[in-house]
Amino acid sequence: MRRINFQNVNILNDRANMLSGNLLLVTADDSRFPILWRIHSAVVWLIQLIYAIAVFAGIIVTPKEKALKDGTVAVVVIIESCFLLTRIYVQKKLLMQLIQKMNDILQTADEIMENIVKTTLKPIIMPFVIYGVVGVISIIIWTIQPVLLVFEKTTFFYVDYNLPTAFSAEPFSISVLISSTIFMTIASVYSFLKKYSVDVYMMHLVLMLTAQYRYMAIKLSLLFRDSQDNRDESRKGHHSMTEKKLKALCRHQNTVLHISFLLRKLLSVNFSLLYINSVFRFCFIGLLMSTVPYMTFMEGISVLSFTMGSAMQFFLLCSSVQTLSDASIEVTDKAFDEAWYQFGPSMKRTFILLIMANNLECKIAAIEKFNLSLPSFMTIMNQSYSIALLFLRAN
Repeated sequence: MRRINFQNVNILNDRANMLSGNLLLVTADDSRFPILWRIHSAVVWLIQLIYAIAVFAGIIVTPKEKALKDGTVAVVVIIESCFLLTRIYVQKKLLMQLIQKMNDILQTADEIMENIVKTTLKPIIMPFVIYGVVGVISIIIWTIQPVLLVFEKTTFFYVDYNLPTAFSAEPFSISVLISSTIFMTIASVYSFLKKYSVDVYMMHLVLMLTAQYRYMAIKLSLLFRDSQDNRDESRKGHHSMTEKKLKALCRHQNTVLHISFLLRKLLSVNFSLLYINSVFRFCFIGLLMSTVPYMTFMEGISVLSFTMGSAMQFFLLCSSVQTLSDASIEVTDKAFDEAWYQFGPSMKRTFILLIMANNLECKIAAIEKFNLSLPSFMTIMNQSYSIALLFLRAN
């Protein structure tokens, strides 16, 4: 039977990482990706560079109101993706250390740990697959729409693009419109995939750590429960074995705490930026939503689908961080209801120390106010709505 590791336990993360061209580390030995994937990554980054220049130029030359409503979401996604990826790339050694420690744990994983890891990751896989498919289709429909204008006229202007773009002086010909629209559609999809992939990657890191906290909680509970069931057997020998198992769990807990420290160091700034950036991202999505009544049916459907998908994606991210936070302070909750008090002073002290360590809640964000959680999800949505209203009133 194949052992699970950081890479193979989440196929979605592995595939999205390759397809997007991000090529974030998934092994601890810094093994290079196949040459074809590295060429693919270089081409994708070149496309993204041209795409970013075209979008920024388009926002400058497009009327202010259209640029604000149609182009700002793309700009926010570009900036967010670049920052998140850069932060992870520059901390390569830290990431390798984190993956190595995670793989060291998984190499000796028992059936309980494997089941917990898989069940922790499973709830986010299908929603993210759906979000990815819906997001790509929505972006294609939205960005490719200007091509239909070739049946109505032969000269075109910057305002004819759905996504603000500037490749040549206006007015321009049918060939320029078609080629630029197709390029921007492909580039927009890759821009989305880069953001999508880094979100899946960060969520994978968070949930892998969550699984270890859950494993500790279940193993502690089973340890004391088994001891209670076997209390009529050789008590002294059994208690000695239980104490050895408890010490092994304490060592495991120390490793998990070290991993949580590494994860916080790796993602703390990213998660604080995500909080701030999400306020503006959903604000600009709200501005785009305000133009839905003036769109064609397919454009309106694509914008609504993208909006719902973005909200679901951010909710899942907040939910994952909340799950980690909850799991980190619930390690001893189940075990507390078992027969831990029947053991000697040494084991009681050890368990009480674990209870005290249980108060060390795992929070990743660098700034407490900008920590992702389920309550912060609603706060961000409310703040985005308020800012969007201010923009609409100002215009």
